Amino acid sequence: MVEGNTFLPISINLIEAIRDMRYLLSRGYKRELAVNFIANRYMLSKDEKAILYRAVYSKLQAAEHKRKIVSPTHIKGKKVAVDGFNVLITIESALMGKKIFLCDDGFIRDTSAIFGKYKFSNLTKLSLELTLNFLKKYKPKFIAFFFDSPISKSGEIAGLTRFLLKKHGIPGDAKAIKQVDKAVIEQGEIVASSDHIIIERAKHVLDLAGEIIKEKYPQLIIDLNKVK
Repeated sequence: MVEGNTFLPISINLIEAIRDMRYLLSRGYKRELAVNFIANRYMLSKDEKAILYRAVYSKLQAAEHKRKIVSPTHIKGKKVAVDGFNVLITIESALMGKKIFLCDDGFIRDTSAIFGKYKFSNLTKLSLELTLNFLKKYKPKFIAFFFDSPISKSGEIAGLTRFLLKKHGIPGDAKAIKQVDKAVIEQGEIVASSDHIIIERAKHVLDLAGEIIKEKYPQLIIDLNKVK
């Protein structure tokens, strides 16, 4: 059942698929295998399939991820390593009015699946401004942004980020590199990302994009925890 009488703007098929996904993950099924099996069973759309893949977790994995989440106040005086495109894409999805999900593990994610097709646009600067305005309120010691170099314009985005860090008076740097996951894990006391691979390797994680969306665009968030 869906908790209470709360209306969720998702299909009945997707609700059933979420239940099945949680069950299969709890039984040890691999994520990709479970997603493909369930998506075929319920004839899910590409976007619905992305929701299963990015938003649904077993109870055990969800609890482990939640244990690592820190509040924004926790970054004061700390070095924060930011998974640049992960944060930007999520914020830009909110700016475009796309659906944003509060996932089983407590992180807020989009399901746009545009990572490899990301394009530098007017929203890039706006997303960076929102990010830096948010971060500077909590006075981190240093912010290191890392952008995946294979993505088009990543070097320019890193350069824009360095410019905006200086403009805002925030100690930090930005680089376009190949191994973002590794750099983020190794160079941050606190990691800012909602990527489940990074979360699993990190000790402390700030859901940076999620915190910004909760503050600025809470009306866009669909809480999948209401699916029981």
